Amino acid sequence: MGRPKQELPANAPADETRDLPWAYTSFHPPPFVNAKNVSSSYLKTEAQTWAARSGRPAKRAKRDEEEGAESEPAEEEGENPVARRLVIHIGSDAVRVGRATDLYPTVVPNVLARRMTTETPPRASASTTASLESLLEPLRAELRMIMRQYKLRPVSNGWQSANSYNASVQPERVEEHNDVYDVGFRADADVPPNTKVVVGDEALRLASLSSGAPTPWRLHRPWARGMLNVQGYADMYGAACVEVLLNDVQHILTHALTAPPSGGGASLTSAGLGIPAQELSRYSVLSLVPDSFSRSDVRALGHVLMRHMGFAALHVQTEGLCATFGAGLSAACVVDLGATSIGIACVEEGLVLPETRITLSYGGRDMSAFFLEALRGSSFPYHECDLAKRVADAQLLDQLKERFATLQPSQVGLNLFDFLVRLPGAATQKYALRLYDEPILAGLMLFHPSVVPDKRLPRRARTSAATDAIASDEPEPNAVLTATNASLGGDEAAELSVHAAVDVTPTLAMLGCLGARLPDAAAAHVDPARAAPESAAAASPAPDVGEGSARPSPAPENAKSAKAALAVPQTSAMATQAAKCAAAATAAAAQGLDVVSEAACTPLDRAVLHSLLASTGTREGALGTGSEERLRRLANNIVCIGGAARIAGLNEALEARVSMLLAEHYTPSDSARAPAVPVPAHFVAPQAVVIPPPRNLDPASLAWKGLAVLAHLDTMQELWVQAADWDTFGYRALKEKSLFL
Repeated sequence: MGRPKQELPANAPADETRDLPWAYTSFHPPPFVNAKNVSSSYLKTEAQTWAARSGRPAKRAKRDEEEGAESEPAEEEGENPVARRLVIHIGSDAVRVGRATDLYPTVVPNVLARRMTTETPPRASASTTASLESLLEPLRAELRMIMRQYKLRPVSNGWQSANSYNASVQPERVEEHNDVYDVGFRADADVPPNTKVVVGDEALRLASLSSGAPTPWRLHRPWARGMLNVQGYADMYGAACVEVLLNDVQHILTHALTAPPSGGGASLTSAGLGIPAQELSRYSVLSLVPDSFSRSDVRALGHVLMRHMGFAALHVQTEGLCATFGAGLSAACVVDLGATSIGIACVEEGLVLPETRITLSYGGRDMSAFFLEALRGSSFPYHECDLAKRVADAQLLDQLKERFATLQPSQVGLNLFDFLVRLPGAATQKYALRLYDEPILAGLMLFHPSVVPDKRLPRRARTSAATDAIASDEPEPNAVLTATNASLGGDEAAELSVHAAVDVTPTLAMLGCLGARLPDAAAAHVDPARAAPESAAAASPAPDVGEGSARPSPAPENAKSAKAALAVPQTSAMATQAAKCAAAATAAAAQGLDVVSEAACTPLDRAVLHSLLASTGTREGALGTGSEERLRRLANNIVCIGGAARIAGLNEALEARVSMLLAEHYTPSDSARAPAVPVPAHFVAPQAVVIPPPRNLDPASLAWKGLAVLAHLDTMQELWVQAADWDTFGYRALKEKSLFL
């Protein structure tokens, strides 16, 4: 420490004390530095932040190189470093994993069976036979209209003929040596007593789950409706649902990565990648998440991958962006048709437009259930079929849907098929089946989701401690996180347990899907045409109206929230739009309308329409500067991915319906009706064009393939979240290195 300065009077000026030397020395203190003249560039560029420095490879000391000291190599000599990068895509039905150098992913069913202490009887499906005719009649009426448009003549008494034939069908026994594709069910006695959990195909082959009798096994699906299935686990495990759910996710991923490949060697039917569990720390992982993701889900999955499975680095990307990358398109409207949900988002120049995202809460599994109801209306010969009671029946309906479901009107006719029913402990039965319009009715379910029961997104009620449990994104010491919940990482697990679907962001496209049901107080936040009258009505005194008035004055709270949303500083267009949509969703919730859940029940063609309209920056698709060109470019590049996208005729049906909706929106066929937004005199509405996956790629693996190609780029070096960064910053590290968070 320096010596004290010479003593001066207390009222001495500051300039005098600055110029005096230190006591007993001739050293003068340096003058104050003028910050305006500093030439240092420390922390003035993005390359000097921790996010940029953490991605750089460590430099080896020159002295160690001269002495011949060698550290442990990151990869073996001659090995491609990209082979150490794993791509993971978690879906409702399957988990697709593989190295970035693999041609196709390894597909593992995303299902787990757990042995319970007591046997439980299987659940029985609720019968909807009484209301079946009311469900099918609107679809048959639309089918008749489509056939008239294509000048196709239906078969006279076609449904009656198919019904009478199926009612007379008797099953035919198939000997075991003639059944080439025998399932090979596994009896409970063949499972070791110490085995408590069975994963993937082995779980689906358990005999007791397909026998219809009480079973000690309970089947779990950790992913449903585009998010972690917390609600399904909460019904069984209560407060411990999050721990069990994330443990099952880790168990399934570990099995998919470490299980040895199948003997046949075909990657599409392999049991796993065959990576030893102790070598997972030498791999980096790239994970796919839905476009309308839940932040708490992404945070929980990051903890599972980084802290529990021990990967070296993590990168998260959205399905829409990877689908466009795999398809080789710079701009597209991506429609991801999954098993339990459908995700829609528009992508332009490598960026998902956040205001265009929509999640629909129905998919291929709901189509299979509705296909069964349509078949029962035509005297389905396999009367004992029950999707909830037997796993084998659910797999049978999925196979029938993949074989027969179509959206091509020319396929309507009396066609004869056969199928096999395989149940444990019984001989294989062969049934004949005559179909008429049931296959196309199953496909039309996508445009009439009202026929699907219980299709709303699972929304969890907030607890009294919800506000206190949701922590901020600021980093916390690892000791605090471990003390909160050592197995899950603290506040991240608490946030997931409190609400997993509440933090799904409401978007402009979701508000557009509600249409006239959206209250005026909520529409005023995002519609400039309604904002001015709403503000004027709030400023002026309300008129004195009688009790019989059908239009009461707006509530002061809604008017105040509308002004607050419109007063958001225009610092960022996306942030401002997100703030307005959040304010609109809050105003709608005050009147009992859940924007995210209600928009999830929108028909597929109308959801695609509103996603395209939202790309213009307005709810009604107003054509501003550059917005018309963007709308046409996105409408001309619609890409359908996912397992349900394999339906024959889906591309043509979606093209025709979206093109018709765009034409009616901008140029109505009825001259007496004005267009929804002003358009030029000779304006021509854009045409929708659905582009098939390139190079005959499987639509279900297109997003995985896009992320695998993305992993080869050199720019990925700057996007990795290292294990040390995650331990220090947690979810904040992922936000700093992701463009969509």
